[in-house]
Amino acid sequence: MTQTVEPPILPEGSPDREINCEVALETAFAALVTASEAQGWTPLETATTLLKIATQHGQQVQALVAAIKSEPE
Repeated sequence: MTQTVEPPILPEGSPDREINCEVALETAFAALVTASEAQGWTPLETATTLLKIATQHGQQVQALVAAIKSEPE
């Protein structure tokens, strides 16, 4: 399962950058789901686990951003 994630084509701050990221990730994401299910994990197990991992990653990123913002200049 080797899928390439394309680099951004829009600059940071662009209103469509999030959509650009979704498009860039969707092929690799679909391959990950397919590989998981091919190994015997159910679609529900796969979806639940991917959501959990994504949520944890989002929380870590938010904590990092908050820590950076609270640093004295």
